[in-house]
Amino acid sequence: MARATPYPSIDMNERLTSSQRRAIRHGAVIAGLIVAAWMYVVLQDPTWRHPGADGLVYWGVNLDHLYEGSTVGGVNAYLYSPAFAQVFAVIGRLPREVFVVCWTVFLAAVAVWLARPWPPALLVLALPVSQDVLIGNIHVLLAAAIVLGFRWSGAWALPLLTKVTPGVGLLWFLVRREWRALAIALVVTGTIAAVSFALAPGLWSDWIALLRNDGGNGGQLLVPRLVAAALIVVWGAATDRKWAVPLAAMLALPLVWMDSFAMLLGCVALGPRPARAPTATEAVALAAEAS
Repeated sequence: MARATPYPSIDMNERLTSSQRRAIRHGAVIAGLIVAAWMYVVLQDPTWRHPGADGLVYWGVNLDHLYEGSTVGGVNAYLYSPAFAQVFAVIGRLPREVFVVCWTVFLAAVAVWLARPWPPALLVLALPVSQDVLIGNIHVLLAAAIVLGFRWSGAWALPLLTKVTPGVGLLWFLVRREWRALAIALVVTGTIAAVSFALAPGLWSDWIALLRNDGGNGGQLLVPRLVAAALIVVWGAATDRKWAVPLAAMLALPLVWMDSFAMLLGCVALGPRPARAPTATEAVALAAEAS
């Protein structure tokens, strides 16, 4: 059971008027749409011309030569664990076009699910979300795993067995002494890894060698970002701000691209709900209480 936090939580909604909050939200939406339009229309970003580009790397994995020629930041490089590849070796039996359509629709549905508390977030983050969905990367899935991880911590197996470093978010359970949740996350991840290792121990040796030899290359100041991410998670755990975990996990990514910011949808899913006007029934009840 989580211990009660001794720190008071400050609700920014209490500091702003409704018109100020509305202006900020509308401004964020307009800014997000302008950035997306500038990238796609003015700069002619080619993302939409290559649907499923990253997803097809997963779909086309070759377990016989899984990490051959792979480097961090390299083109068409497969860098995730053998466990992820073994799953996609099965999914890869789908026809290419069927996979691209199904994978794209699935990622889009996850993005919409994450944005349920405030759907305009999809417009604020229009550029990174659209890029992530179009190229078929897994940033929205990582955000979903983190959100689900607060209910079932075994979901943390996805970040740990793919991009690895976002696992800094597990500090949440450590700081809050949620030992059972932490244990479940580690046991589930370890069990999946053990089964995968039993099927292909050589692939795991290759993956560990890749991470050891090339894991820091092109890492965009990875170590400072990991330190900052850890501090954000500790702060969020101490002040009961779950939305800090997806933010920290994004910051801790081995490489941060534009589509990486799609992980901020996790902050929307876990953040405070936008204030809404009371219904007529609620207004009557509030008036009766005040009288």
